Amino acid sequence: MSHPIQVAVVGATGLVGQAVLDLLASRDFPASRVFAVDTQDHDGETVTFGNLELNVHPVDEFGFEVTPLAIFVGGSEISRQYVPLAREAGATVIDFSSAYRQDDEVPLLVPALNGSLVADLPESALIAVPNCTVTPLAIALKALAEHGLKRVTVSTYQSVSGSGQAALEELANQTTALFTQRDAECEVYAKRIAYNLLPKIGDADESGATEEESSIVNELHRLFGSDELAVEATCVRVPVFFGHAWSVTVETDTEVEASRARNLFASLGLHVVDQPQQPDGYATPMEVAGNDRVWVSRVRRTGKTLSFWLTADNVRAAAAMSCVTVAEAVQNAGHFG
Repeated sequence: MSHPIQVAVVGATGLVGQAVLDLLASRDFPASRVFAVDTQDHDGETVTFGNLELNVHPVDEFGFEVTPLAIFVGGSEISRQYVPLAREAGATVIDFSSAYRQDDEVPLLVPALNGSLVADLPESALIAVPNCTVTPLAIALKALAEHGLKRVTVSTYQSVSGSGQAALEELANQTTALFTQRDAECEVYAKRIAYNLLPKIGDADESGATEEESSIVNELHRLFGSDELAVEATCVRVPVFFGHAWSVTVETDTEVEASRARNLFASLGLHVVDQPQQPDGYATPMEVAGNDRVWVSRVRRTGKTLSFWLTADNVRAAAAMSCVTVAEAVQNAGHFG
């Protein structure tokens, strides 16, 4: 049995950072002490960890030699600058940013898919965690993998919390402005998000694919160890505060009945709510906000094509929980002695 360790959460004041701290506490992660770490402009702030209030330590002054494990959830810029320093100090790093997801030297880890990689981790390892749009989708696809995956077509409907606190405030302010007949100012997004849909998340490449769409394609290829799986993605920002959703169609080599698919999804821990004859027999982002699980609904088959609907709290279930389950897998493997 692994002994308790000290843990640093870098980016602790952000939405994902606060959710990571909450999950570490509620799931009784064996931490002898947890340090909240963030950029200098958050110095003097406090965050909650269970029943405790933690002072926020500036990352540029923090000594990672005291923490065998560091969970980075502060974005790519802070990860690129401080992950190497944390590893040099002896910390194993779990990174939830795009900085290392396409680095062949860094494992991209989802314990439900490729948890066996944990056994081969070196000391002061670096582990990348997929985009929050990827992990729930990848787990659902893993459930169907025995039937042979040929093509995946997915449209995502992503809440504004995926863009951070400023986007939450922008949606709230624009909504209020529209009700009071004032101009809705746009700062986070190029166009108004309130009562609107924005079919472009991130910059687009020469082919027209956005960063978010490319991340789905590239990260699924890494997770499944093959570029042969055809993946088509369209990512849309929607005027919802918390909760992402995915509309997924999968072409398989062999037919899979909807009832069997539901059982396969449940076997990998997805929560199935699918009662086609009931007017409310499906899950929505509003209902799953604050929940730790990924929900599946609207499962239906046409020949060798299976379609379904996923939804999850993007901050808690798709991002923070992904980081914490990786931390648990590493701890349970005895990586820290």
